[in-house]
Amino acid sequence: MNEELKITNPIWVVVANIVEERPFGHNGNETKYGTKAFKPNTKVYIVDWHPGMCESIVVIGLARKPKRLITITIRVDLVKNFRIKLVYNPAVIKKIHKIHGVDQTYLTKEFANEMYKTLPIWQAELKNKNV
Repeated sequence: MNEELKITNPIWVVVANIVEERPFGHNGNETKYGTKAFKPNTKVYIVDWHPGMCESIVVIGLARKPKRLITITIRVDLVKNFRIKLVYNPAVIKKIHKIHGVDQTYLTKEFANEMYKTLPIWQAELKNKNV
């Protein structure tokens, strides 16, 4: 029973949306909508990052096909509209537990706030690199 209580406790994360369109192909001449895995504006929960690379994040969101929650690593420039939220959705919380284990003590509002402040910097650096 105590294990079940831990699974349903809300968790602080950064929430974002998938970009509507993005440049693709040689010199960005083509336009793609959303990503291969997600439709445009899909709500995703940013649950981890790769600080050494400064360009990749791990997200949970509703996939294009089949319509189910997936966990995937994507580039930080494929998301927009960052915000900090408490996750109450039991399915998302279970996915977070699969990634981080049951001990969620470091997934605090302060950690989410650190990600919230850092991810736009990564986006700007990535954009400057690609120019």
